[in-house]
Amino acid sequence: MSARNITAERLLALIETYGADVDAYPEDERESARVLLKADPQAFAAALEEARSLDMLLQAVPPVDTPAELRARLIDNAPKPARAAGRRWRLPVWIPAGAIASLSVGLFAGMSVAQTSTPAQEDQAQELVYAALGFDTYSMDLEDEAPQ
Repeated sequence: MSARNITAERLLALIETYGADVDAYPEDERESARVLLKADPQAFAAALEEARSLDMLLQAVPPVDTPAELRARLIDNAPKPARAAGRRWRLPVWIPAGAIASLSVGLFAGMSVAQTSTPAQEDQAQELVYAALGFDTYSMDLEDEAPQ
């Protein structure tokens, strides 16, 4: 990686983020940080001292040793990713229902505003509509008499 020039503000941010050890900084900023620290050590003395104190405090914390059994249980109980390969694409229920409803409304509207026709044409149209809706036969049994 090539070295790049950094500002004093960036060096302070690096000290705050990575600590006082320049070797912990990102590779492309290490050399510039060393040059800037040598050029004006007093400007960064307070930040480096605070970072060294925090580094020593963090190094004093003992490492956490996770038992192998606990680690294995955590891995086994971790959520599993959804399987995308075995999933089949299905239409939501409302799409076919909406298509049937729209067909029915269209047929009803078409029949409502249809031009006048002969009784034979009307019978053929009704048979066609009922056949399209899935009925095998069409019969209309109405009594001419009014209910008493």
